Amino acid sequence: MLSQISLFFLGLIFSLFLPRLPLVILPRFRAMDGQLAPFPSPQPIDKHLVAQLLLLRTIWNASFLFAVTPLIISYLILQSQPVPLVFGLFIGSGWAILSRLIPAVAFSIPNTPYSNDLIHEINELRVSEPSCCNNPELNWEVASVCCCNCRYTHLAHARPELGRVRSDGWLGRLRLLLLDGHPIVSVNEK
Repeated sequence: MLSQISLFFLGLIFSLFLPRLPLVILPRFRAMDGQLAPFPSPQPIDKHLVAQLLLLRTIWNASFLFAVTPLIISYLILQSQPVPLVFGLFIGSGWAILSRLIPAVAFSIPNTPYSNDLIHEINELRVSEPSCCNNPELNWEVASVCCCNCRYTHLAHARPELGRVRSDGWLGRLRLLLLDGHPIVSVNEK
């Protein structure tokens, strides 16, 4: 009985984290190095950041296939043989798909940390001429986009995972798997 429950949870955990693996692995390849500031320093608002956000949005949307595939395979297997491991795969894959389809803010589907609106706002900040001080330098810090000289907040949006090479080891990778690219902090936007 205990082995059956263990197999169910093994399948569940595997299928929950499988769609999140591309976002944890792919952006950190040397070939995809987006010339970003090293982790965890603030990221300057530049063309490299916009390109990286577009790449991360594509990876996040394509990782949907990593949830659909185990769902279909496990459904086909469950038609003939009720196996706890496969049932865990079916439940976990379905939950992974639902977690991406259920809107979090303003009915935005899919529930992505890399929305088109956010990328557009970051690009607008990049091409505009900020007038907060004499020498504006915009950086995306953990909780907002601020000018590093006068500390004026230009965009109150927490920074999602940017795909930079991390220095926090396995604990950081586990956090990435759990958060699925979403920011670690939540900011009330005004």
